[in-house]
Amino acid sequence: MHRTTRIKITELNPHLMCVLCGGYFIDATTIIECLHSFCKMCIVRYLEASKYCPICDVQVHKTKPLLNIRSDKTLQDIVYKLVPGLFKNEMKRRRDFYSEHPVDVSNGSNEDRGEVADDDKRIITDDEIISLSIEFFNHSRLGGAVEDKASKDQNMIANKRYLQCPAAMTVMHLRKFLRSKMDIPNAYQVEVMYEDEPLKDYYTLMDIAYIYTWRRNGPLPLKYRVRPNCKKMKVSHAQQEGQNSAIRSGPESDSASDKAGSPSGAPSTSSSLPSPGTPAQSPLPQLPQLPVNGTPAAAPPPTPSRSFTQFGGGGSNKPRNVTLNGSATSSG
Repeated sequence: MHRTTRIKITELNPHLMCVLCGGYFIDATTIIECLHSFCKMCIVRYLEASKYCPICDVQVHKTKPLLNIRSDKTLQDIVYKLVPGLFKNEMKRRRDFYSEHPVDVSNGSNEDRGEVADDDKRIITDDEIISLSIEFFNHSRLGGAVEDKASKDQNMIANKRYLQCPAAMTVMHLRKFLRSKMDIPNAYQVEVMYEDEPLKDYYTLMDIAYIYTWRRNGPLPLKYRVRPNCKKMKVSHAQQEGQNSAIRSGPESDSASDKAGSPSGAPSTSSSLPSPGTPAQSPLPQLPQLPVNGTPAAAPPPTPSRSFTQFGGGGSNKPRNVTLNGSATSSG
């Protein structure tokens, strides 16, 4: 089973920090000969006095080492997204620098001048407030059913709710909010989805925005659905199978006991309620009566056993000979 582990930013620091200045990459630049990365300003100053990589000591170029270095935008975007507040602080430093030292930077980009906002760069911080929309996931809409566009839009607007939450809020917190808000019992589970894909409980809103490339052109669209709890369904299914097997084994055990000639006092595996043709049995055993004045008392009629429960429905009962204590008597 696939298990996901959370990684701390301190474990990734060796891959995000420059060995020359000891800080996080700013304008990450990579040497094409060995693929080691540094800050652009750091590696340019270093190659002015040396032609070898400061990590592996490979020769960058024989005469012009600056020709074999390239800007790494992908690595820089990863650093900005992993380190909270780094992009905002860097843009502020650049704006402060150019305000104190007014020079012609018309050839540079907006990012070089520090004039790029977080929204344009799609950088999200933990304390940022994200607007999201939540609505019920209707599986029937995924089919090919034709629906009036006006009515469809009206139903979507009526069923959609809007929230403002911090970017560090997880999907688990959103599920708990939905459960308490709608009074969903514990027998059902709530799933939060993006389009038709369920989201992990440990995903934050910032993770969802990065994974699904949210463009900030509207609220973050999320959906939810309510499903029966799988564990409880399995337990009830097992109990139902046990009851069915007990019901199936009941008639078989009764027929087997009858064929084996079990005594009448043995408990039956069938229902404890007597059948309409079965006489009620006394719970106390019948004791033989003592003789009075030397005259033996008549023996009480024997209690019929299970094999004697069938009497003729319309005819008269015929007398049967039953042996009690070695003497034959007639019962009629």
